[in-house]
Parts: sequence; C-alpha cells; structure tokens
Amino acid sequence: METRNKVFIGSGVVLLIILLTGFGFFAAWGTWDGPCRGFHPGFHGRGFHSGFGGKDFIEFALWRMDRRAKTLGLSDVQKAKYDEIRARIETCLREGMDDRKNMIEKFHTELNKENPDITVLADSAKKKIKAISEFMEENVDLFVGFYNTLDDNQKREIIDAVRDRMKHHRS
Repeated sequence: METRNKVFIGSGVVLLIILLTGFGFFAAWGTWDGPCRGFHPGFHGRGFHSGFGGKDFIEFALWRMDRRAKTLGLSDVQKAKYDEIRARIETCLREGMDDRKNMIEKFHTELNKENPDITVLADSAKKKIKAISEFMEENVDLFVGFYNTLDDNQKREIIDAVRDRMKHHRS
C-alpha cells in the first residue's frame, strides 16, 4: 500500500474517532443552552452561561428594550408611554425573580422530605404558570397600547424588526 493511501486512511480513522467522541460528549451532556446544558458554573469557575440569572437577565431585557426605543425617535408623549411600560415590566420581572427563587426553595424543601407531596409541587407549578400567563397578557396589552401611539414610520420599523426575527422561526 502506498504511503499516500496510508495517510488518507489514517486521517479518516482519526477524523471518525474525533466525530464519535464529539457525539459522545453531546449525548452525555446535551446541548449547552437547554436544561441539560454543558458544564455547570462550578466547573473550576469557568462554566457556561447558566440561563436566566436574576438581575443580569432583568438588566439585559431592559437594555434591549431601551436600545430598540432609541432607534424609534420617540416623541415626548411616546416616551412617557414607553417609560410607563418599562417601569411596569421592570417591576414585574423583579417580583417574578423573587417568586421564582421562593418557588425553587419550596420545591427543594418538599423534594428533600422522605415522602414529598407531589400535589403541593403541582399546585405551585400551576400557580406559577398562571402568573406567567397573566404577566404575558398584561405585557401584550401594554405593547399594543404603546404601538398605537406610534406613527406609521415607527410602526413599520417595529413590524420589519418582528418580521426579521420571525423569518428564522418558520418551519
């Protein structure tokens, strides 16, 4: 067998081993952005992003809202409406993070019991889901109220941004 063929075969085998190892790591740890994401933050202090993290998430969400609002060139009336919406969302997010922490503590306390009461956990989850649903409904209503204060050019900017985001989510 020629040296050239040996190099190709050897390279192919090494590449196959690397690919199989990569699939093995993926199967063992899952994706890095789901509930089974990569290495935990305690992994020698150099972990991956741990998801929705309290104050950082709230600040990020508000920063994104502010950034988009600045591009619209809002009038004084529109700015007042935007500030009202922003304050409401910030309050809800902060309260929601506190509720989330309390719910997680409650879950851990109940699960650490010898005989955990699953109905208590289910009721807590149902209440949280209902609260999130109500929060989303309120925010949609706030957005519609704000959207109705915009002029045609600003509305077009919003619709174009939504269309741009949505074109990546078509099946």
